[in-house]
Amino acid sequence: MQLISVNIPESYLKVLEMLVIDGKFPNRSEAIRIAIRDLIKTEFLIDETIKKSENSYIKIESEEIQQENLVF
Repeated sequence: MQLISVNIPESYLKVLEMLVIDGKFPNRSEAIRIAIRDLIKTEFLIDETIKKSENSYIKIESEEIQQENLVF
């Protein structure tokens, strides 16, 4: 694992501390790692969904063009 420094607002730090005190996470680092992991998963899935939608649209559009060419 690599160590990085991040500046966060005091309010975020207070909430992180509350999550640790409540036992939701063993420490702040783990809470931040999980938050980053979830962000990456979410963004990746959104990107993949967009790509699939774009590919489906392109495929449909291509098929429509081919069908139009067959008519003529």
